[in-house]
Amino acid sequence: MKKTDVLVTVMGMARSGLGFTPTDALACISELIEQEDAQSPYYDSNVERLLRLGACVWSLRHGMLASPSSGMLPKQ
Repeated sequence: MKKTDVLVTVMGMARSGLGFTPTDALACISELIEQEDAQSPYYDSNVERLLRLGACVWSLRHGMLASPSSGMLPKQ
């Protein structure tokens, strides 16, 4: 699937309410990491990308609840 098709599909699913909740998205990412083959030469890069995706979901979830200036988010 091409990048444009992915984005169009993602937006359509989101508009239809078919997306995961942030909690379910993080659980799905965890499952995908568990399914990765640790012996694969791509393991480290695949897991890193999935962890970065999880960090994005986490940041967006907490960004909706608190602004960075509120002091509720951890300092970087």
